[in-house]
Amino acid sequence: MIDELVLRYLSLSDKLRNGYKNSLGIASHTWNETLSRIIPVVPEAFRAIYGKIAGTYRNIGNQKYMDFVPGYRLIHIEELENEYHTLLHMLVLDDISEAEIRAIMPLLADGSSCYICYVETKNNEEAIFHYSPHEGLQMMHTSIELFFKTIIAFYQKGVFYLDQDGFLDYDFEQEGLIGAEYNPGIDYWTE
Repeated sequence: MIDELVLRYLSLSDKLRNGYKNSLGIASHTWNETLSRIIPVVPEAFRAIYGKIAGTYRNIGNQKYMDFVPGYRLIHIEELENEYHTLLHMLVLDDISEAEIRAIMPLLADGSSCYICYVETKNNEEAIFHYSPHEGLQMMHTSIELFFKTIIAFYQKGVFYLDQDGFLDYDFEQEGLIGAEYNPGIDYWTE
C-alpha cells in the first residue's frame, strides 16, 4: 500500500512539475545500509521511498525541484544520517518522552532546522510528526498512509499549485481544512 501511495504522489508531483521525479535521482545501492545505521528495522515507508529514489540535496541546482511538499525537501539519502544527528541534537528529551516516542527519523527538511519526521511510538505505532525548534514536536498524521493520502489530496484538490515563478506553493487555508478532514482530532491542522 505504501509503495502505491509513494508512486501516486511522485506521479502527481511530476505532472505539476515535469521533471521533478527525475530530479530525485535513482536509488543509491547503499540506501538500506545507510538507513540501517540510523534505525535498526528500516520502516516500510523508507523502503518504499529510498528503494526507488535518492532524494533532494540541500543545494540542488534547479530550485524549482527543491520541494517535496511546499517548503520541505525530501532529504537526500547521502545527507540523511547528518540530518538525523542534527535533529537529535536539537530535540529536547522531554519532547520524546512526552510524545511516547521509541524512534524518530527525519524524512523532510526545510532550510531553517524544521523537519517532518517518521516516528515509531512506544506502542509500536507509526506516525508523522512536525518538529520546529520553537514549537517542538507536533503530531501531523497518525499513520504513514494518512500522510501520503493527505498530501495526495492536496494535489488532487488544488491545495498545491505552482506560483508565478514555477515554484511549488500552497493555499494555507485549504491546507488546514483538508488536512483536518483527513486527520480528524489532530491539533496541527486546526491551530
